[in-house]
Amino acid sequence: MFGTGFALTATAFGAQIGGWTHWITIGVGYGVGIFMTLVAAISIAKSYFAEHPNASTSPPQPSLTVPGIPSLSALLGQNPNVEFNAKKFFALAYYSPVTSEVEKNIKIIAQKNFPTDKESFYARFIGVGLTAYQHDSTSYVIFGSQLKALLELSSRGVIPVVDLKKHYDKAAAEYPKIYQNYSFEQWLEYMKGRLLIAVYPSQMVELSFSGQDFLKYLSHVGRDLSRKVG
Repeated sequence: MFGTGFALTATAFGAQIGGWTHWITIGVGYGVGIFMTLVAAISIAKSYFAEHPNASTSPPQPSLTVPGIPSLSALLGQNPNVEFNAKKFFALAYYSPVTSEVEKNIKIIAQKNFPTDKESFYARFIGVGLTAYQHDSTSYVIFGSQLKALLELSSRGVIPVVDLKKHYDKAAAEYPKIYQNYSFEQWLEYMKGRLLIAVYPSQMVELSFSGQDFLKYLSHVGRDLSRKVG
C-alpha cells in the first residue's frame, strides 16, 4: 500500500499526457495517493496487533536472506558506488505527523519481528518498498505501446531502434490527440529516462536489467498489461 500510495502521489505529476487530461490525472492520482499513504501510515502496526492481541514474546524470526538472488552490482561485476548526503536529505525532507507515525510504527514492527537483527529488517523493508515504488511509478504512467515495445525486446533481445517505431505509429494512429505533440523521440526517451532500455550509438536497443526487473515485477503482482492504453 505504501508503494501504491507514494507512486500515485508522485507519478501523477509525471504523466506523459497533456491538456485537461493531464490535470485530471494529477488530481485523481494525487488525491488517491495521499489517501492510501495516510491509511497505510495509520494502520501499518494495527494490522499486526489485531491478529496477535496477546503476543508478549517475539515470534520465530524467518531468514531475511533470499537465496540465489545476487545484487545488481554483483551481476555487473562492480562494487556498489553509494553516495548519499543524509544531512542534506533530512534537512530538506518534508515532516508531518504522518512521518512521525510511520517512524514509530516501523520501529514497533521491527522490534516485534526481528529484535536481534533490526538493521537487516530495515534494509529489506526499504529495498522491497523502494523497488516496488519505482516500478509502480513507471507502470502508472507508461503507455501500452511502450509496454508492447518492452515485451518485444524481452523476446527478441538486441534489435534496431526503428523496429520499435511500429508500436509508436500504431498508438499514434489510435490516439491522435495524445500523440499529436508527442514525438517518437520523446516516446523512446521516456523508456531511456526510466532506465528500461539501453540504446547504443549503433542505433541498436535492448532491454536493460531494470527493464527486465520491471516486467518481472508486473508479472509478480498480477498487473494486467493489456489494459494499458496509449
